[in-house]
Amino acid sequence: MPQTLHAIAMPVARAGLVADSGIVQDTISRLAEDAAGNAAGTFLVPGTDAEAQAIAPTTAAEITDGDGLGVLMYDASKMPATTAAALAAGNEYDVEDMLPLNGSGRIWVLVDPAAAVVANTPAFVRYAAGAGGTVLGAFRSDVDTASAAALPNAVFRSAHRDVDFDQAGVQRVALVQLNLPSV
Repeated sequence: MPQTLHAIAMPVARAGLVADSGIVQDTISRLAEDAAGNAAGTFLVPGTDAEAQAIAPTTAAEITDGDGLGVLMYDASKMPATTAAALAAGNEYDVEDMLPLNGSGRIWVLVDPAAAVVANTPAFVRYAAGAGGTVLGAFRSDVDTASAAALPNAVFRSAHRDVDFDQAGVQRVALVQLNLPSV
């Protein structure tokens, strides 16, 4: 059957997509510990079992201490999330799913819906619910009344963009360049 519907403006990117296939990339895997799973394009830190699990940050120190694992990559070949908690949160990954995490290179990240990101500025990561968004591990351009912290060695390389994925809704994304310590 021929394709009869064509998008005029294709989305520039999706949160969690690697922006280039540079030679230097640091990708690791961990199991999702969050009960509601995790959203692609968010920053994750070591979980209860630091060698096997990843979880969204809940303190500023987890972001600033240099022990963060990286940004959760989007995997289009993975089965979609199926648990009620993950579906309600709009997450691509369920609890106990294997999570591919990128700690080095350029990757598109999920940005708080109200955040105004400017290119070549420091990247901040949300660790507590606050004004303008409540996805823990999402990125923003400031501390948002002390509910986000600056991620060392992370810089926005693009301004924010709102991309529409029809049924999945609108996502605000921005390109971040990471150079986190290897785990």
